[in-house]
Amino acid sequence: MKADFTVTNNNAFAIKDIEITCTHSANSGTVIDRNNRTIYEIVKANGKRKFADFDMGFIHSQATPSSCQVTSVKM
Repeated sequence: MKADFTVTNNNAFAIKDIEITCTHSANSGTVIDRNNRTIYEIVKANGKRKFADFDMGFIHSQATPSSCQVTSVKM
């Protein structure tokens, strides 16, 4: 899975090491897979960065919808 992410930092301090978790479901709605990856970059205070074609690894062959979210960052 390759994905494009835009990370917006509304804080007054920079963030780094952004962990992304993607959850994948089957047509039935059952969650069948998850992928976690860390983007080892910095997003400046009150800044925004785009990360294109980020490799999230392989996903289950029966996964149809997927959703991704930031699950942790470091300051």
